[in-house]
Amino acid sequence: MFGKRTNHILVIKTDGLASFVAAEPVYEALRAAHPDSLISLLTTPDLQRVAKASPYFDQVAALPPAREPENRRLFLKHLKGEKFARVYDLSGDADGRRVQNALGPFPPKWFAAAPAKRGGARDMRGQRYVRMLASAGVEERSRLPDFSWALTARKGAANMEPSWFGVSGPFGLLSPAADPRVRWSTADYAALAREMGRAGMTPVVVGARDIHEAADDICHEAPEAVDLVGKCDHLQLVALAHEAAFFVSDDAEEIHLALSAGCPGVLIKRSPDASPPQGRNVVVLTVAANGDEPDARFVWRTLENMQLTPQDPEAGERAFALQH
Repeated sequence: MFGKRTNHILVIKTDGLASFVAAEPVYEALRAAHPDSLISLLTTPDLQRVAKASPYFDQVAALPPAREPENRRLFLKHLKGEKFARVYDLSGDADGRRVQNALGPFPPKWFAAAPAKRGGARDMRGQRYVRMLASAGVEERSRLPDFSWALTARKGAANMEPSWFGVSGPFGLLSPAADPRVRWSTADYAALAREMGRAGMTPVVVGARDIHEAADDICHEAPEAVDLVGKCDHLQLVALAHEAAFFVSDDAEEIHLALSAGCPGVLIKRSPDASPPQGRNVVVLTVAANGDEPDARFVWRTLENMQLTPQDPEAGERAFALQH
């Protein structure tokens, strides 16, 4: 629980991994604006570990889930006793409103981000926070999210190395989305994995546990793939992305961590409403209105054109045969 101290600042970020990553420049801006304050973050249980490793927060706590109403009620009661000087609600959702009501009837100075757009669209460029920061007198940090600090969070730890997962030599990350409606086909992921193997690269499938069936399908068709689904935490994923030659993903939240580590790659965008995250060396391939999507052959050629694959002097002569 949060500690007792004057000039206590609360930051609320409870709306998912992708949004948590996108707001990283805002965390830095708030830390710079309140250098002598105690800054506490209220987030979700799955984001606690990576949040605690960041240089921006002094304390991190998780809001109990809605299915535990009594625990949530007690938590909000304790929260009210902290006497925050300011609250920055970076989620702008129902969780933030619940906290605001709990801190009433005379809540601290409250600065809330604009609510997320309906229809599943994500603001990966941080435009939701511009007006909020201006109203709070906080200088905006206009830059891409940078999680390089995650690389030193467990400095020297063996479990931050690719070899910990049995990965050696050049490798690339394949990150399927949890939602099958926006997921690139597992057949194409598998075909791409086989081509990576032929090129001397290890395909590494990453993601949360809820995509294990998709990962099983990919690895069944491409035995050379290493299945790390549900086996690495957010800090380890940043470390893997830092060493990876590239990534290929669709709408997977985990890939935002790879982008924040500077990993280049290809994003396959199916939803017309989705705002793709920005990266330093990223190509976005959009699925056609009739549903036609880029196949593994096209994605591999894109990676070759980006010079992210092993450079084979005989590449122009050898036959390219992706088996679906």
